[in-house]
Amino acid sequence: MNRHVIALNAVLIFGSLQVWPQEPPREPIVRLKIELTLADGTVFYIPAVGDGEVLGIVTLPESRFVGIRFTPRMRSDSIQMDVSALTASKKKLSEATCDDVRAWNSEDAGSYAGKENALLLLSGLGRLGLPVFKVKVVRAGGPPPGGFRHPYAHFLAFCGCEYPSSRSILNPDGSSASGVAGIVSYPDAGKCVQISGCGYCCRSAGPTSVEKAVR
Repeated sequence: MNRHVIALNAVLIFGSLQVWPQEPPREPIVRLKIELTLADGTVFYIPAVGDGEVLGIVTLPESRFVGIRFTPRMRSDSIQMDVSALTASKKKLSEATCDDVRAWNSEDAGSYAGKENALLLLSGLGRLGLPVFKVKVVRAGGPPPGGFRHPYAHFLAFCGCEYPSSRSILNPDGSSASGVAGIVSYPDAGKCVQISGCGYCCRSAGPTSVEKAVR
């Protein structure tokens, strides 16, 4: 009888080990982000998360391109950033998923790399007849641990938009937020979120691969 009890206990213990919660997946290492200053002085921050998990888009309403896509990637103590101009499409950016934006037909505007405090001149945009932006590589910073924490987001992996002075902005839900000097965004996995005053911030739902172009 005792032998049966011992054997049963052993099975129960072994079974419990099999379903014991595994160590949660490690969060992405985020050390750097890009600081993009727009024509009106607004500053767009896009973090370098993994191999381009987060990207940003600056829209171009009066151009043959619909926007400029910035995809920074974390490389040890530096970033590598691909820049491209998105061509016109039947789909609107406001309706696009992150996968749509990654696969969007585009023209290459170069790849750039730099360490913290590097100033990058995006000269490839000039070849496409677009404004040549300057981008600074800065240390990533964000809400402190224990503060607001989106379930899909590392606490440094957020896009931000800072205004040179307080202004009225339009929230994603269409409501007005007057007198706000800046806003941050943690897009859901696979989604793109419009950040009033800067553009769009998108976060991939999985590995960043492009299989087909959006037309």
